[in-house]
Amino acid sequence: MPLASAETLALAGMMGSGKSTVARHLGRLLGRRVVHLDEEIVRAAGKPIPAIFAEDGEPRFRALEREAVAALPAGVVADLGGGAFCDPASAARLLAAGRVVFLDVSAAEAARRLGAGDAGRPLAERWPELLGRRLPLYRRAHLTVAVDGLTAEAVARRILESL
Repeated sequence: MPLASAETLALAGMMGSGKSTVARHLGRLLGRRVVHLDEEIVRAAGKPIPAIFAEDGEPRFRALEREAVAALPAGVVADLGGGAFCDPASAARLLAAGRVVFLDVSAAEAARRLGAGDAGRPLAERWPELLGRRLPLYRRAHLTVAVDGLTAEAVARRILESL
């Protein structure tokens, strides 16, 4: 069933899965606005994500994330943060508002993409543990696309072919 114009297309997955880059390609291919959830959180908090974690803690970050998901306009391509789809209220909202695509990346590919010691990603060092907790939650998505070995453009086209 094709994606309706009012449906949100949300990209979920671990850091390093390519959500931001794929979202830009999808936005261009679909002629839709792209919303990067992390940018919305930074704007709302008035500080970068590492500062939110350091000064206010992860619970505050997650609250801002829930608010950002709740504020997503209809019909956008949403680049979700890695944990946004793991929150029950946010997941329910996203699943009802459109289509959620899980970008499935291997640990090796994510490590290659992220490089060593990414200071802008406070949870990067816990990647394997987070994947273990998040994978069953990500699997609730409407569609899963394995991204290893694919360009962001190829992933975007695969998503569009599958919708």
